[in-house]
Amino acid sequence: MSLFTKHLVIFILFINIHQLSAQEPVYLNVFQELNIDETYSLFGDNVNLREKPNTTSKEITRLRIGFNVKIIAKTAVIFENGINKTPWYEVEYNNLRGFIPGQFIAHKTLTYNTHTIFFTKRFSKKNGEELAIRLLKDDDFSNYTENTMQLRGADVGALIESNHDLKNVQYILKIKHYGDSCGAENGNTYFFINNLDEMVFVAHLSVNGDALYYESETFTFQPNPNTGNIAILFTKEESEVIDEVTEWTKTKSMSRYYEWDGTKLVPEFSKKYYNPNN
Repeated sequence: MSLFTKHLVIFILFINIHQLSAQEPVYLNVFQELNIDETYSLFGDNVNLREKPNTTSKEITRLRIGFNVKIIAKTAVIFENGINKTPWYEVEYNNLRGFIPGQFIAHKTLTYNTHTIFFTKRFSKKNGEELAIRLLKDDDFSNYTENTMQLRGADVGALIESNHDLKNVQYILKIKHYGDSCGAENGNTYFFINNLDEMVFVAHLSVNGDALYYESETFTFQPNPNTGNIAILFTKEESEVIDEVTEWTKTKSMSRYYEWDGTKLVPEFSKKYYNPNN
């Protein structure tokens, strides 16, 4: 086995270990079109179900976030809202048929305890393609929260982790990114769901590389040996093949503890390393 092949195998194994470290992610399908004859939940709230695929036709009824609609047909009519462009869909709700824009329909829905989490893809000037996430408790339609994040690959997964005994955290929502090819960025984005049923963005960690180089950023939840408090150990590792023939490899690992004070990471989270001697 060549050195190139061995490092490629090591990198793939490294990615798989991190992907399987908690539960198996649920694939979000945000790059796929909505399927005809399948039922989806609404991502939007107070969405007008209309007689025709335009914003001036008669309103049949108004639908709340989480209501389920069955996709009947995709139309050729495009709904534009800012930089977002999605087709109108003919849908069925409680024996009522009408039309709503695709951007108001969730691609995937997860339920955990009293929460429902809705996912959809959209565009923004800041992130380009982004994943939009809404969190709803029970049927409290007036009290859902929303967050967004940049999409970094064609494949996206979501999984729920325990709170790891962190203060004011019910559980952790982790979004996993899978690169399109060897060398493309993988990684994890962390959101903490707090006791006020709010979804708080914490950090995005990257994992990427190829047969000759890889770097990874990970969170490990464990007691801080300096304080005894439950903390988050951030570790950044790099490995680079300097010479394939002699198999010289240079590795570097840096780590730092962060504590969660109930609302934010302390100190403020940063991936940068500052050398006071420079």
